[in-house]
Amino acid sequence: MTLRTATLAGIAIALIATSCGGGGRGDAPVETPTQEPTPTRFAAGVIIEGGEDPDLPGVHVDLQGIYDGFYGNSDGNTTAPHVTQDVDYEADGNSNPPAGGPHWAGGCGNVPSEAPQFCGPAPWGIYREPWQPETLIHNMEHAGAVVWYNTTDQAVIDDLEDLVNDLRGPVVLTPYFDMEDEHVAVTTWARIDKFPVSEYSRERVEEFLDVHNCRFNPENLPDC
Repeated sequence: MTLRTATLAGIAIALIATSCGGGGRGDAPVETPTQEPTPTRFAAGVIIEGGEDPDLPGVHVDLQGIYDGFYGNSDGNTTAPHVTQDVDYEADGNSNPPAGGPHWAGGCGNVPSEAPQFCGPAPWGIYREPWQPETLIHNMEHAGAVVWYNTTDQAVIDDLEDLVNDLRGPVVLTPYFDMEDEHVAVTTWARIDKFPVSEYSRERVEEFLDVHNCRFNPENLPDC
């Protein structure tokens, strides 16, 4: 067991112990005051968020290291705070496009250019004008995937649209002009696969989505 795996396992055990009261067999019952929900139910998500398994498609993005916290942490830094400001993910050390982190919250509607400020998540589906990454990170938090493209290759765009149309899971397809020209990226929470269009294949995107879509679902949302 690596040090990182041991640390994540320790977090999960501590969270589970908290939910169970953490007392020994002979401890007297202790009345727990009413408080905000603890991150106990997020333990599985914390493990997935911290996973570095090289056998999985894509590359792990170390959100816990970048933001010095973990998902659902109510006692310190979290990897998923709601904010009402623009976020410089590259300055944070995140991937481009980002694979988690601070994001916006609030109803968006179906048209990116008409969406209210600081909204997220976007409705699932195919878009031909871009959403802001702060919006789409909320989609990833809600167990979904985002397929981003910056290409003029209409055959690739058409194939991506056809692929997403065939899927039943929660996915957003969007242009994204803030990454390198002629690139495609696929992200879920704490995971990314980015590659030049010259390396594009439908199978590559499908494999990533088959493995990672809905894998991180700490809120047990029904879209999966």
